[in-house]
Amino acid sequence: MKKNNRYLRQQTLEQIGVEGQKQLLESRVLVIGAGGLGCPLLQILASTGVGYLTVVDFDRVATHNLARQMLFRNQDVGRYKTEVVAEYLKAYFPDCKVAYHTALFHENNAAELIRTHDVVVDATDDINTRYLINDYCVLHNKPLVFAALYKFEGQLTVFNYKGGPSLRCLYPKKPQYQEIPTCEQSGMLATVSSSLAQFQATEVIKVLLGLPGVLSGTLWYYDFLNHSQRSIEFKVNAAQLEYVKNKKAETEHKIHISIEELGSYEGYNWIDLRSKEETPLLPFEFIFQLPVSSENFLDKLQDQCESAKPILFFCQSGSRAKKAQELCLNSGLQNSFALLNSIEDISTYLSTQCQ
Repeated sequence: MKKNNRYLRQQTLEQIGVEGQKQLLESRVLVIGAGGLGCPLLQILASTGVGYLTVVDFDRVATHNLARQMLFRNQDVGRYKTEVVAEYLKAYFPDCKVAYHTALFHENNAAELIRTHDVVVDATDDINTRYLINDYCVLHNKPLVFAALYKFEGQLTVFNYKGGPSLRCLYPKKPQYQEIPTCEQSGMLATVSSSLAQFQATEVIKVLLGLPGVLSGTLWYYDFLNHSQRSIEFKVNAAQLEYVKNKKAETEHKIHISIEELGSYEGYNWIDLRSKEETPLLPFEFIFQLPVSSENFLDKLQDQCESAKPILFFCQSGSRAKKAQELCLNSGLQNSFALLNSIEDISTYLSTQCQ
């Protein structure tokens, strides 16, 4: 391969050269999240010559995204982020092949997405998704480039690199959802997210090319307000890796469930997806009937449910429960389950529980 004028300056670096550029063009990177971190990071990776990019996000472009997610324009509001990102990258970076998945990253698509890529990038801001990404990277032995934001502070590290530590080695106990504020709750400045994304993209390139100094086993903090930084070293926790490899962590990521796993019926928002004509009737006051075909299904669902309890969908046989649960996942509503038992089994269970 001869020097490509498009990448001439970076090919001049002895750490990259012609062979390194060829390696980048043959690399496959999965980026989960197309927001404040994902947008600038995707643009940088494509401009650097990464040959294959896959972006995963369920969300649509909103007006409040425009101030910091530079790939989106006014006319993109209302469109799916993944579609807009793919169009932009294909138009401006012809060497980059782009695939996209307009869906939430969850246990049903995690393995297929992760196993086909060389490096995975966590550009999300949801703690449950972060642990799910980490666990599947451990199971499939893929390096994970991780970044997180809180107000003016950024964090950066690389998990699961050449046998190095994972997210669970650093934080064995997953925080409760309400303990970790999202960017929507805490706020974000465009200069902070885009700057951190540049550091994150650099780690991706270092991993792809096997360059020295990869932030494996080191969590790097940077305070953009005071321009101060510090690092925390952490090591492999063999027990945590075995916890994931033995698939004991799978229960944390379940989206389908059976009545044998429920425990008490009182811990859920029960949603009956059947029509009023279907039998048997379940005359329990804690059950809310909402057919999955209802107009404004998701809005009605959120109005009805107690936010502290997970949502539990059921129907005659489980098929509509799966559909409703998928709708929730693709809309960013994560705290829900599809109950897969038959309606007869569910009726027997509830009748026994409520005696």
